[in-house]
Amino acid sequence: MGSEQQSDSSTRRRKFLAGAVTGLAAAGAAITVGSATPAVAAGGSDWFDVKEYGAVGDGSTDDTAKVQAAIDAAAAGGGTVYFPTGKYLVKPAGSTPALSVTGNNIRLVGANSKAAMLVKGADGILLRMSGAGADNTGATHRRYCSVDNLGFNGNNHTGLLLELYYTDNCYFRDVFMTSNLDICVDAVEFWDSHFYNLVIESSTGPAGSTAHPNIWLRNTSTATAGAWGHSTDNINQIHFTGCRLEAFGTGALWITQGSAATNNPNGIHVTDCKFESSQVQGGPHIKVDSSCKHVHASNVYAYAGGFATGYSTPQNIISWAGTASSLENVLIANGSTATINSGVLVYAGTGATAVLRDVVGLYGTKPTGTHLYYEASSTGDFLIENCYGSTGGQAGGTIPTRNQPGPRLRLVAGPVGDASFTRAPLDGTMAVDTVSERLYVRVGGSWMWTQLNS
Repeated sequence: MGSEQQSDSSTRRRKFLAGAVTGLAAAGAAITVGSATPAVAAGGSDWFDVKEYGAVGDGSTDDTAKVQAAIDAAAAGGGTVYFPTGKYLVKPAGSTPALSVTGNNIRLVGANSKAAMLVKGADGILLRMSGAGADNTGATHRRYCSVDNLGFNGNNHTGLLLELYYTDNCYFRDVFMTSNLDICVDAVEFWDSHFYNLVIESSTGPAGSTAHPNIWLRNTSTATAGAWGHSTDNINQIHFTGCRLEAFGTGALWITQGSAATNNPNGIHVTDCKFESSQVQGGPHIKVDSSCKHVHASNVYAYAGGFATGYSTPQNIISWAGTASSLENVLIANGSTATINSGVLVYAGTGATAVLRDVVGLYGTKPTGTHLYYEASSTGDFLIENCYGSTGGQAGGTIPTRNQPGPRLRLVAGPVGDASFTRAPLDGTMAVDTVSERLYVRVGGSWMWTQLNS
């Protein structure tokens, strides 16, 4: 690095320390100061400013090698790689990512997620934060790393923005991603990690594709044993909190077993998130396949406002098939375009109960199918409470002949029938006639009652 850059950095740090000392003195703090201003070495032992390694950040200079040098320096013992305000052009080369996190305990942090931006200069992977390979002990995983207040711009290229293969105990906070023509975050054998306020905008699969969601959590990305992206382990204990995904075409968040039928994704939690697009091409906004266990989504907004140019086929917005999982407090909506086939495609496997509570469709245009569509292959049970669409059919497919009873009983002042409900309930629904003190149960489309003891 040039001596002028070192001098500028040292000057900034000395000014910062001098200001801190002056402020403490003004507050009356007891301070012992030597005869000279304390010197701070450029690129301290745990702080690696990419500009001190020669990165320019003007959006046109190739900063790949300089940024990678800062990351590699941090890999020796861990620390923070800092990106001041700027656009850092980095270029993948074929199957080689533009940047790779090459050690553990590394934090990539920017001045702000839109002020400090990594810009992809060619097709390929922008950032690899992956371990050495499949390892169910985690010993060779990439671990205890993070990305904070940093932006990723795909620059309308294909390839991933962030690869998380064989990775665990990481977090991603206040990260902004945009303009990628592919999956943005792809994760395989990824454990015990958190996303907070992740924003992905204007990113979708290539033209004609229907299987390139913004985020794909999968046990394996290839069926070829031993190949990069293959695992016999799983995705587990991943949390999304307060995230926003907009203007996607080929799905927002998918959680699946992947190409090889091994193991089960489990322990995925999605809370207070928004999935909104008026660029729909194909594929559900949210997909949880039947291999998944213990997936819970709550306080979710899913909107399909319109189609991408050249597309017009209504889509299922949520595909929900996880075991021991729940979908709660969800609003599904559209506008004046018939973008929605069914609000939720729901499946229950053998011995499982599909749980949906307060999943409401607020439809400007009614679904071409129904609000809920029950998969014919379901062999399990269903617990459906207060789930309805504002217009159109309420339930379709193979409507279950049994419905796991919920904790709530409707109280009706008089004989109970389908007309006692705003929408026809499923078999297994119970209600109490408070006048005659009778308990009614819907069986085979008819209501049966028994007298309650006084």
